[in-house]
Amino acid sequence: MPPFIEMVRAYFQAIGGFLGNPVFWVFLALIGWQYRKSEQMERAFLGRPRQPLLRRVLLALVFGMIGGLIGSLLLMGIGISISIQSTRYVLLVSLVLALINMRFICFAYSGGLLSLLSLVFGWPQLDVASLLALVAVLHCVESILMLLSGHINAFPVTVRQPSGRMVGGYNMQMFWPLPLLALIFVPELSGVANGQGIPMPDWWPLIRPAGTQGWSDLTLYMVPILAGLGYGDLAVTMPPKEKVRQSAFRLLAYSGLLLYLAWLGSRVPAVLPLAAIFAPFGHEMLIVIANHRQQEGKPLFAHEGPGLKIMEVLPGSLAEQAGLRVFDVILTANGELLHCPEQLYLLAQTQPQLVLTVRRGAHTSTVSLVLPLMGGAEQLGILLVPGQEAGSYVETRLKSPLQTLLDWWQRR
Repeated sequence: MPPFIEMVRAYFQAIGGFLGNPVFWVFLALIGWQYRKSEQMERAFLGRPRQPLLRRVLLALVFGMIGGLIGSLLLMGIGISISIQSTRYVLLVSLVLALINMRFICFAYSGGLLSLLSLVFGWPQLDVASLLALVAVLHCVESILMLLSGHINAFPVTVRQPSGRMVGGYNMQMFWPLPLLALIFVPELSGVANGQGIPMPDWWPLIRPAGTQGWSDLTLYMVPILAGLGYGDLAVTMPPKEKVRQSAFRLLAYSGLLLYLAWLGSRVPAVLPLAAIFAPFGHEMLIVIANHRQQEGKPLFAHEGPGLKIMEVLPGSLAEQAGLRVFDVILTANGELLHCPEQLYLLAQTQPQLVLTVRRGAHTSTVSLVLPLMGGAEQLGILLVPGQEAGSYVETRLKSPLQTLLDWWQRR
């Protein structure tokens, strides 16, 4: 077994270097900017953000440090070395691909594309097995962070399905700064198996750098590097926690298979093209399958009537104080039968008090809400399942060649 205690100690010794690196704070600022955009989305649907911006950034920092430790242990424990030049190529190509679609900023696409170019044309010169193994480890860390925190910032939105029907769902977005302690291969030096002097087992490293045969020509040094991970998804047919759990386990299986192909390719080079193809196409297929199930499954929140179903109750709101909960159905307001959310919102803007008839399961009760002098729809603190006239919405339709292929296959 690798000496994990020594590796954990080495990671914490490097924390000061991370915090003193200006790039780390640039990463954190970018994450804050992304969360600021999420706040704008929440204002459009809820009237106000659900959580303070600072709390979101601090949570991202805490979980990012946890993910960084896990990723560092995996990289060092398995023995995956990185090339600074390779990571520069990957970052550059990721930024270019992001101009086509933001999800292509993921290293699965840039890493797979560069690996194929290197294998077919010999440029750029890359250690393909190590690069793909790095991509696998990063996705393994992402799956773990998704399980731990992927649902935290979920908030309800109106979703427009491909049929044009408006339903309710949850938008999920999390971003993590990832401080990693990684290994770099220094071919100019020799005679040292581990640059920091931590004794490793005989089988280590599992994936040897390209062009090395024995310990005599292998020098690996532990260096701090920074990465960023992000997760974005829609939960339409199931609650956010369940959706995150399913997505995380699929991503974990993907990363495990990619790591196996990278390891096998380091020993059987003929496998490397398969691993390079699997990196982007396997990742894209995960997204397409998950999106397809969201489109075809039964929505968790759909306007079926009679009454209006509650999607969200904001903390500290009048609705929460009155005891209203998610999935409650408001049948009437001040004796008026409700058919669309706009009816209730209009009453909230014009009446000093609302007397609601609420159904919860098989039971019906009456709830009274006294609105402030400057009341209104936002004072209620609830979001209702949307009607067909909803103004703001997000799309479930995914623009992907694989989605087109899947649609064609189903029509056959």
